[in-house]
Amino acid sequence: MWKIAESEEQLWDLSRLSAEEAAHIGQITHERRRKESLAARAARAMLSSSGFYSLSHSYPWAAAISAPYPVAIDIERLRPFPAGVCEYFMHPSEKERFMNENISIWKVWCSKEVAYKILSSKFDSLSFRHDLLFLGERVVSMKSGGSCEIGLAFFHGEGWLMAVGRVESPEKS
Repeated sequence: MWKIAESEEQLWDLSRLSAEEAAHIGQITHERRRKESLAARAARAMLSSSGFYSLSHSYPWAAAISAPYPVAIDIERLRPFPAGVCEYFMHPSEKERFMNENISIWKVWCSKEVAYKILSSKFDSLSFRHDLLFLGERVVSMKSGGSCEIGLAFFHGEGWLMAVGRVESPEKS
C-alpha cells in the first residue's frame, strides 16, 4: 500500500503492464482514475507473484496483495458515505447491527468488496445485499444454498481503511 505521490509518467514506468493492461488503462479518460489504476499495478509489480493477486485504490491510496490462495484487498479513503447506497448493499440484519454496535459503514463496504472480489468468478451474479452477509470479522456467502466464509483483517490509518480477506471455509456442495 502506498500514498500516490508519483507523476503519471513515473507510474507508467513502475507498473510493468502487459499490452492488454496498458491498452485498458490508456482508455481511462479521467487522469486521477488512471493514476489510481497505475499505482495499484505498480504496487503489484513490487510483490512476488504467488498465483493470486488483488488490487485496490481510493485516491490518494493504492494497494496490492499476492498469495498462493484466493485473496482480496479493498482500501477506501474515509469520507462521508454516499447517501442512499446503504439500501443497495446492506441486508436488514446488517443495518440493525450497524446501528446497535456503532460499526463503521466503510468497514461493512470494504468487507463486502473483498468478498465480492474473491467470489465473483464463481457466480454469474452476486448481490452485496442478498448474497453477502457481514458478520464482523468475516463475510458469509449465502449463494447457491451453501455457505462460504471469507475471513477478514482490517487495517486503519489516518483517513483510510483497508480490509484483506481469504476463504476460510469452502462452499458446501
